[in-house]
Amino acid sequence: MGLTCNQEGNHSKAIELFQRSLQITEKTFGPEHPTLASTVNNLASAYQDQGELLQSMKLYKRSLEMTERLRGFNHPQVISTLRNVAWLHFDQNDFKNGLAVYAEAFRRRRSYFVLQYSKATDREAMRLLERDRFSEELFHSLCGSDAVNGRGAVLGAEQLALNKAVLEEVRAMEVALESAPDTSTQELRQQRQAALFRLERLPESQLEPKQQIEKRREIEDTVKAIDAKLSERVGIAAQTLLDRNVTLADIARELPTEFVLVDFIQFWRFDFSAKTNRWKEQRYAVYLTFPLARDSTNVVVERVDLGEAAPINEAVELVCKRMSAGQFAAKDLPPALQRLSRLVYAPLARYLTNVSHLIVCPDGQLSRLPFEMLPCGQNGNKFLVEEKTISYVTSGREVVRLAKSLSRPAATLSPSDGERAGRGAVGKSLVMGNPDFDLDLNSVAAVYDRRTSTNRPVEIAAVADSRYNKKVLSRDYRGLKFNPLPGSGVEATNVAKLLGADAILRLGPEAREAELKAVVSPRVLHLATHGFFLSDQEFKRTNSLKDCWMGNMGTRWNASLPQDQWENPLVRCGIALAGANHFTNSFFGRAGSPLPAAFASATNGAHGVTRPTLEIEDGLLTGLEASLLNLQGTELVILSACDSGTGEVRIGEGVMSLRRAFRIAGAETVLASHWPVSDKVTSQLMTEFMRRWRAGEPRAKAWREAQLSLLRSKDFSNPYFWAAFTLTGQW
Repeated sequence: MGLTCNQEGNHSKAIELFQRSLQITEKTFGPEHPTLASTVNNLASAYQDQGELLQSMKLYKRSLEMTERLRGFNHPQVISTLRNVAWLHFDQNDFKNGLAVYAEAFRRRRSYFVLQYSKATDREAMRLLERDRFSEELFHSLCGSDAVNGRGAVLGAEQLALNKAVLEEVRAMEVALESAPDTSTQELRQQRQAALFRLERLPESQLEPKQQIEKRREIEDTVKAIDAKLSERVGIAAQTLLDRNVTLADIARELPTEFVLVDFIQFWRFDFSAKTNRWKEQRYAVYLTFPLARDSTNVVVERVDLGEAAPINEAVELVCKRMSAGQFAAKDLPPALQRLSRLVYAPLARYLTNVSHLIVCPDGQLSRLPFEMLPCGQNGNKFLVEEKTISYVTSGREVVRLAKSLSRPAATLSPSDGERAGRGAVGKSLVMGNPDFDLDLNSVAAVYDRRTSTNRPVEIAAVADSRYNKKVLSRDYRGLKFNPLPGSGVEATNVAKLLGADAILRLGPEAREAELKAVVSPRVLHLATHGFFLSDQEFKRTNSLKDCWMGNMGTRWNASLPQDQWENPLVRCGIALAGANHFTNSFFGRAGSPLPAAFASATNGAHGVTRPTLEIEDGLLTGLEASLLNLQGTELVILSACDSGTGEVRIGEGVMSLRRAFRIAGAETVLASHWPVSDKVTSQLMTEFMRRWRAGEPRAKAWREAQLSLLRSKDFSNPYFWAAFTLTGQW
């Protein structure tokens, strides 16, 4: 009743009701109880709405302290109360302290999301992310408003860097832990999951409040101790655990000289001055974070507003549509690229005169755009790739992890024993090309035992049990006809020669899914074949679905929340290998037919599934299967295939694509495509890239020079040929 009165504007009545509720609750449950903390928070909100700000702040602090003791520092109720405190500061025109408190709420939200994602399916995780996205949009709207007088740039950049692509990070951590070979690491992982489960269930226990507080501290200490042990054993998992405390200063300190982190965000703008209809248009903004001197703490950040998102997204859509259709000579393509450059790059150019390398972290539809192809220069007669080296990351905090990996012994393609010991066990490179898509896999059916990573024929019937009755591929898959790629065979052969004795080459009927699934930590994984992505059904907006909102700040409709019919995009993308032309969804559950085996029963493992011990090949490797490969220590994955970077765009999480899948699997760097490409031209491009990298050039530089070699050629100067692929991860 009190909440209803407050929403209707009858704040005095609401305060009266909340005070009565407070007395009853304290008498029933005592002075320390979660229900009491919630009632105090509601009372504080009513005082705030009535304008009694000092009384409101006093009550919020009481609620916050009580909830932290009873539920822990990262509980949603704590985060919500912190946001309320932030807005109380804003109501008092104290934007400095308000921004700081709001930023603290985001840091705690990240820790909460990490915990929730580790036990949720991707659909559940995406729903959680989307329902809370309004808070980021409020924050970034405020960071760009006149009220903060530029004070929001550093806090906005830090929030964005620490909260992008958290789900991808958690999945990568899970796969790293699952891939750890020693049983003691697996036991530690299980102990950690059990401790986190006990922590989550603690408020439901029958313990007295003081006992709950003591028990919470005990469990949290246990988790910290386990994390410390895990951090000694598993590289990527260790860094993921440590990255929770990374700051923007840490990121800026790891940026090399003449580098800049270019971090984009797409958001709905909230108008703080409006009385009604406070949610306005969608916009893009970008935070430029510059290198920080070792002895300095003054992080330099520029926040640049790029304006409304609609014209930018429309131009991106046109460019991608033309490129995907091979219409690179279309008359409307150059104007669209010029328009994109004017909207996206021109506002940044004046800050980048002394910058040679852009580390781009895109968002929204800009995730589909290779920035290398943007026109630049005084007359727009150059491409950006001619002036800058460009690489991509999925989050700003990734810069810290990538920089730490550079501190390990230098990678070579013929490492010494000492270097192998320093970097961890890395296997031979695997190169696949021109698969025999018409191969009859029934005649060569084999199952691979991943525990020993050896090829061992096993009777199909021995493993065709209920574990494999779930679909590995999209419900929309109706079978595709994959044509031979002779150019990819030439490409694979050339790359294998450049890699030398460390490379295993698989062509034609040997380019099989089972061979790929059996590999463990190859130094380089090069796949020259067909790729695909299937679009999900369009989800239509309904009046029954609301976004979350705070108090009287308004309602914003959101059509992006994943519903029950939402299908993980990683089962809608994949690459074709030997035998792919025989695969259709009719194979599922058909008696006498080999059953696809990328799923097992739902558990707390990556994506909500465990890694199967035995796997049967079907000729198609989906993104989900790719994410479960063991690529820990793999330096480079080259997806020399059409649409290997294409997927479902999720604001704040990037593109759910094959690129994402191979990064989750552990690859340091992934080279993937945005549109269908010519196998002949791609062969030339990849061979030149590998030649330069093999000679010792850094990955991003080698890739840029390979692109420039085509740009300067007579026949392949159009960006359609050289800009299709982008390099994500270690540069």
